[in-house]
Amino acid sequence: MHSGTFFIGFMLPLLLSANSWSQPEAAFGGNELSEFEEFSMPVVLTATRIQQHQADVPASVTILEADLIKQLGVTSLSELLRYVPGMMVGSDGNNNSDAVHYHGGPAAFPKNLQVLVNGRSMYRSVVAAVSWFEMPVALEDIRRIEIVRGPNAASYGANAYQAIINILTKHPADTYGATVALKHGNNGEQNIYLKQGGSIGKTDYRLSFSQKSDDGFAAKSDTRSVQFLDLETHRPLDLSGELETSLLYVSASKELADQVTYQTNQNKVKEARLELGLRWTRDYNSRHQLKINAYATQYNQRQKIAVGAVPVAFLDDDLRALFTLNPNAANALTQGADPSPFITTQAQLDLATAVITRYPGAAGSVPVMGTINADMDEYRFDTEVQDTFMYSPQLTLVSGASLRRDAVDSQTYLGGRLNNNTARIFASATWQASAALNVHLGLMTEKESRADTVYAPRVAFNYKLTPSQSVRAVYSESVRSPDLFEQQADWTFTLDGAQSSATLNGATFYQNQQGPNNLDHQFIESYELGYYGRVAWLNLEADVRIFHEHQADVYYQTLRLAKLTTEENLSTRFEGVEWMLNFTPWEKGQIRWNAALVEAFTNAGSIDRESVLLRVYAQGTTTLSWLQGWPLQINSALSYMKADKMDQLDADPAGRFLIERIDGRLAKTFNVGRYDMELSATFQRDLSSDPYVLPGNVYEDKSRVQVGLSFNF
Repeated sequence: MHSGTFFIGFMLPLLLSANSWSQPEAAFGGNELSEFEEFSMPVVLTATRIQQHQADVPASVTILEADLIKQLGVTSLSELLRYVPGMMVGSDGNNNSDAVHYHGGPAAFPKNLQVLVNGRSMYRSVVAAVSWFEMPVALEDIRRIEIVRGPNAASYGANAYQAIINILTKHPADTYGATVALKHGNNGEQNIYLKQGGSIGKTDYRLSFSQKSDDGFAAKSDTRSVQFLDLETHRPLDLSGELETSLLYVSASKELADQVTYQTNQNKVKEARLELGLRWTRDYNSRHQLKINAYATQYNQRQKIAVGAVPVAFLDDDLRALFTLNPNAANALTQGADPSPFITTQAQLDLATAVITRYPGAAGSVPVMGTINADMDEYRFDTEVQDTFMYSPQLTLVSGASLRRDAVDSQTYLGGRLNNNTARIFASATWQASAALNVHLGLMTEKESRADTVYAPRVAFNYKLTPSQSVRAVYSESVRSPDLFEQQADWTFTLDGAQSSATLNGATFYQNQQGPNNLDHQFIESYELGYYGRVAWLNLEADVRIFHEHQADVYYQTLRLAKLTTEENLSTRFEGVEWMLNFTPWEKGQIRWNAALVEAFTNAGSIDRESVLLRVYAQGTTTLSWLQGWPLQINSALSYMKADKMDQLDADPAGRFLIERIDGRLAKTFNVGRYDMELSATFQRDLSSDPYVLPGNVYEDKSRVQVGLSFNF
């Protein structure tokens, strides 16, 4: 690690707390107005499942509040995460979505983050990833986002691997009235947001509708659109209880570019998601709370691929059997080459001879027409019970258990229907050992139907320099479960309604692949030293994290039908420093600086494999923002962001990309009686001409502008 990294990480806390050491009587006790009272701290929920002031939290947490989200003017959740230290955003060409990683990882179906919306996990069962564009939450409905930077399986189970993103929406009681918001941009961006909030009897509700679309990058056919309807309710119950419900419906469609590996060719995918959630809370007294969270999700993917001219020999059952035994021999036959140099057994020779005999001359090239049905259905049922008990003012205990069932059905990708059950138990203790020292201990154990039992501990210490400043030391472990496709893929393409002038000996494409079915969990251990502080006399908030993270038993799949390979026993190491500074130098003005320096190391064995394993990775990332409120209800935001040498492990220096751009927003609010109206304009300007991680990912216009209009009444 660079010496400058340690200098920044260790010197900044000392400089910020220098005023406290010169006035020790103000740190604890005394009659003076403390920094905590003068400059109140935010409360964090996600890290330990209990409300804590941020200086007491045993983790690095970034909080993005609703006002900040609105001021920045971002148009998507993934773009918002560029304002989080260590987060890196690229492009996932396999899924026409964004690839978001903490510190770095592959571009295809990123799986190393746990993403929650009001406690509900958003990752899918088949590929254990989230699609950021189709994330079913409107930016206007978000109350805050808490990002726990670092593993946290002790609280949230396997797949809380490198970080947790917890999206918390506004309480229905805080969203009375109606809102209409429209936005239009020059990259095909068209956003509509409608909201109605109110109450029926004792039940508060919020009904939101959101629709958004864009044209993607210039060189690809990757137009995408999504619409969703979200109903949230809250009702107080007798005996200090409350019931919250959520009903969500999502409909999305997107185009996929030519020759992407997972979906095979240019086509359109349609998706639908239906979700019902219930959250019941009971406060038995001021020290004891019980919470039950349950939800059911149904996801459907509909994908029809029209095939117009596949050679009849490519659908031969004997050729497919030969490919299973000897892919090189089968591929040689399809290329018109002699397969004999590859054949090693009599059974392989018999299959090759049968194919050659069946298609003399050009008979094997007679075209076949039909349709590939690449549909997929997923179902998830999840129930979690959490018990929070304050044993004393110094000791709080959190314990709980969850049971989840995943069921998936895809003849194309999994060969039919698969089920997976997951049971988890978790417990943690937060102990205030002294006026200055907090200790946190956590442990999780989890068992899946198709994997061994795993454990994940976390140990953390927070030492307060003042009531609003602390240093922390954290050790945590986490695991990532292989998803169903990684583990049990049975990948084939069968033509429905196959038509040809030739006689068919099968209707399934000869290339087929199976998953290894023996993958173990990935494992990560993390060491962290950190500082958090809010200093009133400087109007400054700061968070610094120095980290060392080691991932073992890492695996990566190529996602190619011709050769579905799974690289196993890889390892990755990340170490570095990241920081956040939030400075208010003058009235209604705010300067935010997020940055990270990350060194990455792998044992991938070749620089080509390293570049795939860490496709979305940059040694240095930074985002510098100036937010300003002006007279006449005018607000502005200006941000500079840079990711230096994305994909810098690529063997070809020309393939190492620089992402550098300026974002801005200007908005004016008008008050007309009881109505509020806002006009806004946002823009992004690429300062670099490099693509966004993958070749061809270049916007048609280096400058993109969106104009927005919203009404509240």
